[in-house]
Amino acid sequence: MPTFNKILAPTDFSDDSKLALSYAIALAQKFGAEVIVVHVDQPLAPVMIGDLSPGLDMGTVNRIAEEQRLMALKELDQEIVRLRDAGIKARSLMRVGAPFLEIIHAAQSENVDLIVMGTHGRSGLAHVLMGSVAERVVNKAPCAVLTIRHPDRKFKHPLDK
Repeated sequence: MPTFNKILAPTDFSDDSKLALSYAIALAQKFGAEVIVVHVDQPLAPVMIGDLSPGLDMGTVNRIAEEQRLMALKELDQEIVRLRDAGIKARSLMRVGAPFLEIIHAAQSENVDLIVMGTHGRSGLAHVLMGSVAERVVNKAPCAVLTIRHPDRKFKHPLDK
């Protein structure tokens, strides 16, 4: 039977990732594992910034990005306090870059046994344009990956009307 000593739980603070974190917590309690909660900040490319708002200068963009990182760190800290209060060994990581790459890198560098992550259930054009972080992590991760789909997100077959 497999055992898990370290579980990586990526979060974007959405309902999907919160549900996945609840699974990571349950597994950590069962196996006495440590939970590492990771958030990846994905900055906008300068070309995209100019396209979105032509009058926006880089100083303002950098200030907004820093405020977002600080808010994310605060949310991570709150989550870790909650986990520790529940008796779970937990810590957080903050990474900047492409989410799927940073999640895989964190899994490798932390030598985790399992990644537990939510899926957003994108399909169609949104999936083609944005891709699936979970799908990429499943394909490239150095360890087992458990993906959790929120029960409110129903699969719709492309041929269904």
